[in-house]
Amino acid sequence: MKSARGAKKSVKNPRKPTAKKAVKAPKKIASAKKKVVKAVQKAEVQAKAALEERAKKISAQKDALIKRLMEELAAKEKLLKESKRGLLDKAKENLLELKNRAETEAQKWKVELETKGKALLEFKNKGEGETKRLREQLEEKVQSLRGKMTELDEYKKAAEGKLFELEAKVKEDAARFGAIGKERPGLVTVRGNPLTLLGPEVKVGDRAPDFRVLDGTLKVATLDAFRGKLKIISSVPSLDTPVCDAETHRFNEEAGKLPENVAVLTLSMDLPFAQSRWCAAAGVEKVKTFSDFRDRSFGEAYGVLIKETGLLARAVFLVDEQNVVRYVELVPELTQEPDYERILSTVRALL
Repeated sequence: MKSARGAKKSVKNPRKPTAKKAVKAPKKIASAKKKVVKAVQKAEVQAKAALEERAKKISAQKDALIKRLMEELAAKEKLLKESKRGLLDKAKENLLELKNRAETEAQKWKVELETKGKALLEFKNKGEGETKRLREQLEEKVQSLRGKMTELDEYKKAAEGKLFELEAKVKEDAARFGAIGKERPGLVTVRGNPLTLLGPEVKVGDRAPDFRVLDGTLKVATLDAFRGKLKIISSVPSLDTPVCDAETHRFNEEAGKLPENVAVLTLSMDLPFAQSRWCAAAGVEKVKTFSDFRDRSFGEAYGVLIKETGLLARAVFLVDEQNVVRYVELVPELTQEPDYERILSTVRALL
């Protein structure tokens, strides 16, 4: 502080310092510096000693706390072991009691089950005897009913034959008196000569009419016999002609390439025996041939019966699985074949 005041006074009253004062100033500074260093070192030693003392106290407190906690933990573990031992003993007593009670109940149930089992066995034996007796009676009644069903089937077949004969007679008489149905002249020709078709026109989208025709064994076949299949139905004048021969061979060849759900039928007025003979000689196996000679059922229902000859006109009908007509081709000239490509493309589109 004094040096500062002296500095101020020297500023206010500038004087040239003496040589003696210039020598004393550095010594005073060095002395003051040593004092400060000693004071700092002393403060550091005191602070370090205080910290070490504090650390010792904290360590002692920590050790005491840990010791106390360990003692408390040991006491609690001892108490827990004693409690656990008591609980285990109590649980063992309860389990033993439950075991004895369960064994008593099980023995009781065993006796009851044995008693009921004997009763059930007796009831089972009695029921089996009764079932066997009823089964024998049922078999006797079934055999009797089968015999009656056979009689009914034979009666039904006989009645259907009689009814079929009557229908055929009615149709024959109607034809004789000109009441066969609608006449459609000029739709087809044979070598340029116009012919007349009898029966209605079947159109695409119509419900396919049913028919009754005969196979090679004189068994009756109907449209419903092919339900669930796509049907290619071709009608021809006679298999024993060049064009009909070629057409049926072509359909037989194509039938071999089609899936099993497609049925290919060929109908004509040929006798069933003649159709079977022709198929055997021609090697036709895929196409099913049927005769319409007896009832003219197909010809009249599908409008392809030729009035002048009594034969069927050349036509092709595609009937789907639900018996709906999906394609109709009435060949205008009997000496010409149908449009195979158009027919087959329509078949493939329907599959």
